[in-house]
Amino acid sequence: MSLLENTAPTTQRSLFFATAVAGVAVMLYLFAVQPCQDSIARVKRDLSALEDQKRVTERDLKDSPRVKSMLAEIDKARAPYMDALLTPLLESWAMRAKRLLDPLAADVGLKVLDYSEMPVRALPVPNPAPVQLYARRPIRVTCRGSYAEIASFILRVEKMLPYVALQSFSIKTQQDPEAQTASIVFEWPVKGALSRTVAPPAKGGA
Repeated sequence: MSLLENTAPTTQRSLFFATAVAGVAVMLYLFAVQPCQDSIARVKRDLSALEDQKRVTERDLKDSPRVKSMLAEIDKARAPYMDALLTPLLESWAMRAKRLLDPLAADVGLKVLDYSEMPVRALPVPNPAPVQLYARRPIRVTCRGSYAEIASFILRVEKMLPYVALQSFSIKTQQDPEAQTASIVFEWPVKGALSRTVAPPAKGGA
């Protein structure tokens, strides 16, 4: 005969009740208390992360005047390079060059006969190629005037457009010293697509 059978009915009921209460307590812990504790732990972690983010944000906001000042300095230093880029005017590079160079030619009394575009100078790039590419586009300027006017025009371009480079210069001597014909090729910095502005990627990069 088992020990439970020798136990008084009252004691048996008490043990059964205690076992039932313990089972309910275990179930409550497993399905109610523990999930709540896990949820509280997650909330504490999320709160800690938000507090860290708040501190970083407050620090960044406090530092924003310095960052804005740095960005302004970068934009200021970048502006001359961006302003020097030759951009098409009505899809014409020569037309843009004409708009920029005509006033400089007029200042020295030089007559410009023609502006013509030349093939973009191919530049080697690393492999893989960067998204934004830069190159140099030659523009041929055919003009007529005296030696002094032609020289003054070139010097004025170099002074007013310092990022424009003189690629080549030739002059066809005429009988009239005041009406010499010159061919001047200026190279302008440009930006654009890979297929139009650069050579195939070089081995080992550029």
